[in-house]
Amino acid sequence: MLTDAQIKEFDEQGYLYLPDLFTPEEVTELFDQATALKDSDSPQRVMERDGELVRAVYGVHLLHPVFERLTRDARALEPARELLRSDVYIHQTQLNPKAPFKGDVWEWHQDFLYWHRDDGMPGPQVLSVAVFLDDVTEFNGPIFIIPGSHTDQLHSETSTYAEGWESAAMGFRHRVDNETLTSIMNRNGLVSKHGRKGSVLIFAGQVLHCSPPNLSAGDRTILFIRYNAIGNALEPIENPRPEWVASRDFQVVTASDQPLLSENAG
Repeated sequence: MLTDAQIKEFDEQGYLYLPDLFTPEEVTELFDQATALKDSDSPQRVMERDGELVRAVYGVHLLHPVFERLTRDARALEPARELLRSDVYIHQTQLNPKAPFKGDVWEWHQDFLYWHRDDGMPGPQVLSVAVFLDDVTEFNGPIFIIPGSHTDQLHSETSTYAEGWESAAMGFRHRVDNETLTSIMNRNGLVSKHGRKGSVLIFAGQVLHCSPPNLSAGDRTILFIRYNAIGNALEPIENPRPEWVASRDFQVVTASDQPLLSENAG
């Protein structure tokens, strides 16, 4: 359970850092399975611009049971329920590896702009739970956040059309212009969120964030679970994106009482 101070911090700043939630043994298993998914060709995998390195794998909870169990682990699920003040379902899961020296940038964006415009998500009652599967440092592509930016209604963002659902992962659509970013940064400042593997960063769907390139000699792997409030389910739209990008299975996620690494976890 979160403290009142933690809930207030999230409400005001748009993010919350929870160190060392998962054990080294759990992180090792998650990392090993993440590596296997990264190395397996599938429609859910998106490559970097060079066509050689993996940029993201979507819907990982549909690909391996340990990630499905992770979405129901109380350490990830219960903070999401508390912060959203609601039961939740899984809108999306995403593996984001960054290779040494070559892991590319994720530009400044608000996740909710994509989910609202591309998927029919009505409101911003959604958040990301980011589980660090490597030590995240100031050098290997940490998450940059503009504190408090989740309360801003941005009217000057630009939209650029690009074919295919993969374009969202490449940052081709719904960019926030530099003038708007400059104004918000000058007012709110910037933070760089990094920490030990096994730690968790939670951030609101509207908070402005980005990730710089990995300039270090080591990997940087983060697994994202996007929980959406059950009353904020996607509206029907024409030509919806694939289920692994924007789920329309609005089943409430319930916490499991089984260990994350249990082979018999149900």
